[in-house]
Amino acid sequence: MVVGQRKPIFKIRSSDGQIFVIQDWLIQKSKSFSVVYPFMKDSAQPLQTTVSSFILEKIIEWCHHHRHDDVDQDYRLIPAWDAQFLNDNNGIVFLLIEAAYRLEIRGLLDIACRAVSITLGRSMNEVKVMLRVGEPEDVFNVDDELREDDEEDAEMIPAIPAA
Repeated sequence: MVVGQRKPIFKIRSSDGQIFVIQDWLIQKSKSFSVVYPFMKDSAQPLQTTVSSFILEKIIEWCHHHRHDDVDQDYRLIPAWDAQFLNDNNGIVFLLIEAAYRLEIRGLLDIACRAVSITLGRSMNEVKVMLRVGEPEDVFNVDDELREDDEEDAEMIPAIPAA
C-alpha cells in the first residue's frame, strides 16, 4: 500500500436493510464475502447478506478485534476477550454460530462452538453436528487422543456462565 493511500471501504447490507461500511478486514475473515468481492469491488452496490443488523454488528465487532489474526488460526483455546464477548452475548451465541456458518467465518464459528461444547460437556465437533454447522463424519473420525486434548483444554478455558 502506498503511503497516504486510503484503505478501500465496502458496504454490506443486512437482511433488514441496514447498510454497514467496513474495511477489507471483514472481507478477509468471511470466505463468503471474499469469494464475491472480486466481482463486486468496482460496484457501488453493497454486498447483501441474510444476517440481521443486530447480529451483523456483533460479527463486525468480533472481526474487528481479530483483524490482525491469521485467517487459518486454530482457536483451540478461547482467548479472554472472546470469553468475555461470548459471555456478554450469551443469549445470542446460537445466532452468532448460525451467522458465522452462513458467512463462513471459521474463527468465530470455532470459538463459539468451543464455548458451547464446554457448557454442554461435548466435543466441539459434536456441537457442530448438533447445530448442523458440521459434518457427521467429523464426529465419528475423531481420535481418542484428540478428545483427551479437548478435556485438558476445557480445564484451561474460563467458564462461561449460563444467562
